[in-house]
Amino acid sequence: MLDRRLLFSGASAIAAGAAFPRFARAQPTSNSWAGVMDRKTLRIGAAILEPWYFKDTTSSPAPGGVEVDGTVWRGICPLLGKAVADAMGVKLQIVETTWSNAVAALQADQIDCMFMLDPTPQRALAVDFVPTPMLWYPLAALTRDDANFSDWKDLNDAKWRIAVALGTNGDEFLTGNVPKATITRYQNSGEIFAAFQAGRADVAMVSAVAADIARGRLKKGKVIVPKPAIAIPGGIAVRKEPDRRFFDYLNTVGGYFYTTGKTQQFYEEFLSFRGIDPKSAISVMRETW
Repeated sequence: MLDRRLLFSGASAIAAGAAFPRFARAQPTSNSWAGVMDRKTLRIGAAILEPWYFKDTTSSPAPGGVEVDGTVWRGICPLLGKAVADAMGVKLQIVETTWSNAVAALQADQIDCMFMLDPTPQRALAVDFVPTPMLWYPLAALTRDDANFSDWKDLNDAKWRIAVALGTNGDEFLTGNVPKATITRYQNSGEIFAAFQAGRADVAMVSAVAADIARGRLKKGKVIVPKPAIAIPGGIAVRKEPDRRFFDYLNTVGGYFYTTGKTQQFYEEFLSFRGIDPKSAISVMRETW
């Protein structure tokens, strides 16, 4: 039977197939709300990965750019961070980090929140995640233009050569649900897309956002979301602390920007910047899948 569980794959794991490290349990001592208001600055973490965070070294004037301290940032998260900061009446500061260091950065009070840090049991011991995801994206297949399948069960055949990142929940899902497929496991998404481009794989199994951006770069293939869609939530992480004002606020505004379509608009602006027609891409609103 098809496993319909949510895949908490994480932006970094989807991209690189990395296992999540263990984190120290948090000791709640800080007050994020008071810190933001006192500094008049909202500090968000930024781990470079499209379409979440992208540093535009060309400083292009194209729509969707956010200039912070002389650097133009693009992607869903800088735009969401700017919208949240504007609503709070404070400045936006973007602090570069990595997916593996984001939890430590929160615990050390180097950043106030981290967008697109997906919830895992290990991370939840160390930081809090607001209940409402900032967006959703499905596990998807970048496949040949002539490929014809619509359900996961259609892929359960040795004729399908599927490339997936080793050790991710996507790998686990395929192993459990399409065991008859010819599955090849790679260390990172670059190797996955290289295999697809070279014709060594019929299907590159990644997140829909990664698949659509790769399709735009490679100028080949199409993206299919097999049914039933496997929904992956994009999380918002904050420090554990007694004062819940910042936690509650981000839960409210994250849901507001999602339901009003602003988060989807942020994504579409980045797609357009990359030369991809937003109408051809899978939405980050799961109601549309």
